[in-house]
Amino acid sequence: MSVNGKDKEPAALREEGNSLFKSCDFQGALSCYTRALKLSDSQPENAILHRNRAACYLKLEDYSKAEADATKALDTDPGDVKARFRRSQALQKLGRLDQAFMDVQRCAQLEPKNKAFQDSLRQLGAQIQQKSLQLSSTDARVQQMFTVLLDSSSPLSDRQKAAQNLVVLSREDAGAEQIFRNDGVRLLQRLLDCKQEEIILSALRTLVGLCTGHQSRTMAIVNELGMERLCAVMGLGGEALSLAACHLLQVMFEALTEGMKKDVRGKEEAILPGGSVTWEHLSH
Repeated sequence: MSVNGKDKEPAALREEGNSLFKSCDFQGALSCYTRALKLSDSQPENAILHRNRAACYLKLEDYSKAEADATKALDTDPGDVKARFRRSQALQKLGRLDQAFMDVQRCAQLEPKNKAFQDSLRQLGAQIQQKSLQLSSTDARVQQMFTVLLDSSSPLSDRQKAAQNLVVLSREDAGAEQIFRNDGVRLLQRLLDCKQEEIILSALRTLVGLCTGHQSRTMAIVNELGMERLCAVMGLGGEALSLAACHLLQVMFEALTEGMKKDVRGKEEAILPGGSVTWEHLSH
């Protein structure tokens, strides 16, 4: 990079960034585009710089920033096919397959003969179908686990195994969401009422998985279970139960407070049938 790079115009910095990108110096290219953005007051020029910087972020595997920069480019020029395709690629890596599919579908409409767009459409279509099948399978697994857990006639070893499997599933974002959507909170509440300490422990640990880093889901769970009920669990048995209940309350507090400071998984609203909850309700 030129020693006098600070004195360069945005267009010159963009060209230097393009050269660095072609030579696979993605970090150097990123630096040039970022400096050019600070100097430029032209919306069309900024759109190109954001689009180019999105390409750098894709190469550097910073997909959230790639998506954000591509979106900024599209805000100025919705017809920018390169920016839209780069956003689709970022969204795909972020697991937001439906949004990625819509972006690349639009790209294919604008350039129907573009092989890269057609290949991406097929790949995303297959991934969406596979995800749908996985979710259906997870639904069935969740229902089967709760059937075993709530059947007092089931062998204790089977119930314990189902309880542990539920805890493991809750630690995956998709699994936690499926438990939540399959009336899992109400069913976990029933497990908290059982007399077997190991089952209660598993229910508490499953709730930890549902609440971790997810503000809206945590608010819905607190509303459903009630803080008095959760605190009462601490007095049900020995030290293990008390520690597990304390850990759940700590995770809930962190999810609720961190959600106010920054984006966390579960930015969208989570609602349980029959009620809603507000922060004011929780803080009183």
